[in-house]
Amino acid sequence: LMPSNVLQRTISVTSIKNCYHISCLKSNLLCVSDGFTLTLTNPATGKTLHRLDSLSISPSISGIHTVNSACELIYISKKRKIKKLCNKRKTVTTLIKRTRNSMTPSCVYCSPISDNLLVGMVGFNKIEFDRTGKVMRYDNTLILIQTIKDETEPCTWYKCPAFITENNNGDVVVSDSLKNLPNRGELIVTSREGNHRFTYRGPLPESGLFLPQGICTDVLSHILVYDGSTHTVQMIDRDGRFLSYLLASNSLGGSLSYNMSTHELLVGSWNSKIVNVFRYIDRHTSFNG
Repeated sequence: LMPSNVLQRTISVTSIKNCYHISCLKSNLLCVSDGFTLTLTNPATGKTLHRLDSLSISPSISGIHTVNSACELIYISKKRKIKKLCNKRKTVTTLIKRTRNSMTPSCVYCSPISDNLLVGMVGFNKIEFDRTGKVMRYDNTLILIQTIKDETEPCTWYKCPAFITENNNGDVVVSDSLKNLPNRGELIVTSREGNHRFTYRGPLPESGLFLPQGICTDVLSHILVYDGSTHTVQMIDRDGRFLSYLLASNSLGGSLSYNMSTHELLVGSWNSKIVNVFRYIDRHTSFNG
């Protein structure tokens, strides 16, 4: 880790109003959405290369897109179908359709390790009369191979998965801002096998103030989360121990993405079209796992 983070550059993304979610396709291609429009952008110029309009899904502030190993964009459409835009940006394919009685997809993430597709789902528990969630894992042929949820108490782990990612050690990390409204959410981390590892409620859990929003992990297996109550990016280790406030922001909310190629952290603002690019890890270090 560097002594402090350094702002490398600022990207102004055209054709959107807010940066609700960010996905890095590669060093010269960035995907940003504002809930209504999803745009592929050249980060060097901010120029729009491709855009998808009229997404308008609710809740719009969630991780509705991701990228697979073939640099194809996977996203949740307006009708809650999971679709794929091919890397030549000419063909859109429906991967998963929502059935009438199924839960609603709320966020997606494609694992760079296994190429599995992780889908956060939201439903309604009629017994508890409350929202409940789960995470479904599909292999690269779109066969369902795992369902991650609390088998003993259905509403314990997830209420509404908003953002989802995977750590280098295979842990699945989910940001759930609705877990304990009005002023506290949770970061729920499970192992690759689907066992609960820990729940992070902020550096001062006794205060009750923690609204996890955008999340990502870095090459050192740190978990980074934007906290909407303190407007800070917090760094915790792979076991859930708070390490530091990585940076403070004036934004009302934030989206995060880590570029494994350049070892840069991208931070999007929910109240502007600006993406700030930071470095806090020495890119000259040799990473061997």
